[in-house]
Amino acid sequence: MDAAGADLARFIGGPALKDHRATTDNAVGVVDAASLAAGGRIVATVRFSRKPAADELMADVGDGIVRGVSLGYRVTKWQLAGRRDGLRVFRAIAWEPYELSFTPVPVDAGATVRSHEDTMTTTTTAAPADTPAQTTTIVTTPAPADTSRAAVNAEIRSMARVAGLDQAWIDGQIDGAATVDAARAAAFAELTRRGGVTITTAAPITVGTDHTDPSAIRRSMSDALAARLAPGLVKAEGRAREFMGHRALDMVGELAVARGQRFNRFDQNALMERAIGAHTTGDFPLLLADAGNKILLARYAAANPTYRLWAARRGFTDFKPHKFLRVGDFPAFKNLAESGEVNYGTMSENRETVAAAEFATGIILGRRALVNDDLSALSDFSSMIAIRTAADENRLVYGLLTSNPALSDGKALFHADHANKAAAGAAITVASVGAAVAALRKMKSLDGIPLNLAPRFLVVGPDKELEGRQVLASITPTKAGDSNPWAGLMELIVDANITGNGWYVMADPGLCPTVVYGYVAGSEGPQIKTETDFDSQSVKVRAGLDFGYGVIDFRGAHSNAGA
Repeated sequence: MDAAGADLARFIGGPALKDHRATTDNAVGVVDAASLAAGGRIVATVRFSRKPAADELMADVGDGIVRGVSLGYRVTKWQLAGRRDGLRVFRAIAWEPYELSFTPVPVDAGATVRSHEDTMTTTTTAAPADTPAQTTTIVTTPAPADTSRAAVNAEIRSMARVAGLDQAWIDGQIDGAATVDAARAAAFAELTRRGGVTITTAAPITVGTDHTDPSAIRRSMSDALAARLAPGLVKAEGRAREFMGHRALDMVGELAVARGQRFNRFDQNALMERAIGAHTTGDFPLLLADAGNKILLARYAAANPTYRLWAARRGFTDFKPHKFLRVGDFPAFKNLAESGEVNYGTMSENRETVAAAEFATGIILGRRALVNDDLSALSDFSSMIAIRTAADENRLVYGLLTSNPALSDGKALFHADHANKAAAGAAITVASVGAAVAALRKMKSLDGIPLNLAPRFLVVGPDKELEGRQVLASITPTKAGDSNPWAGLMELIVDANITGNGWYVMADPGLCPTVVYGYVAGSEGPQIKTETDFDSQSVKVRAGLDFGYGVIDFRGAHSNAGA
């Protein structure tokens, strides 16, 4: 900082704060005067408030407990001053201080509190070898000659706050130069006169939102970035609207400032170094990942593949093989005589296992795209990967029906011995559907218990959609023989992954699932992750999907090859 370049117009009359916290509670005074002094110093005169927080701070200043000060400022012009550790060093040659804060640990060791009676000396901090040494000394008004009076006034205000006494009582005690003991006696006398007042020392507690939290700021920025890249799909709400006009790299600068870091936000290379360089805080990759995931999940939810209607969702804790219980595997109920004992059975063993697998793809966002704020590739990538993921999941799960895999008993999913496959292919008619429904209802558990499964879905390919709609259509018959027994009983599912004439009747997956699917550790759908490449100054965007699917039972589905 170059003291000669400071514009003090806004500084004079600006607030004096505690620890740069810009709230009314932390405003302890005002800068009455400020000027440049010899030796590159800025000398400021501060007038303190009369509220308790200011009195307490003034007492600490007078006792030498708090001696450091710091400036809040805005830089309007930078000048290259050299390099240090391979990074460029800039000097602010035009800047505007707008607040002064008292802090126990100032950035500049030479920025301290002094009274007018002190001998004004200059303390110079060490600067880079190739940068002129900087001098920053800030001088405030002297502490009151009678610091004990300030402490007494603070105690009087504290008494009033606890006892519920008004400002008029406080002013009367302070104007009368009352001691602590005298003020305490007066407070009790006032309470006695009022007939007794409940005294409480419990301070009110309020819960609010910390709008200075960098994590909260980054979430708002990611909402804004996602809304800008995918308008209509993601909506910017709340504080996110504040960042709608910001470039992605500008957001990096805002986040760095929120973390208390200072650098030239107007320098494009400095922003890139902040975003992708070796000293990055990780905000930029996380910002892109958050925005990409919001777009991705919105598109993914809208895709809604059809397999989810007839397959059952289950959880996968890891990538190891999982076993799932099936309906009918629990021991049957038996009559219990009075005072009889329960005969405990065992669960039927299910040898079918399903394991999740990892799928991934990705793109690279180059440095030029980042500098030009051209992140359309991220939006397109997120949208396309969502659609592709839903389509791939659909293809994989329907592939289990068409490939007819073998189960642990060595027989195919749809097999004559399983009684879930038509002996001969037939068109979709009232009679052929009736045969499939009858076979479904006759299914038994491993223990031989009839499951009495009701049909829920008629699953067909595009070539059989017309027949499917006809057999499920409601009609008004003129005679009993013309009625449609399947109207309204099942839901038609049409999917292009089923080719040819084949069709299936499925039970409710909540009662007897044939196929299960799920995601590892609850990760719903695909997830975007990012990492930076320092050498190429690019960002790698990786989309991963931890997805498991497989057959666990043959009883909930019936197959017909069609005709």
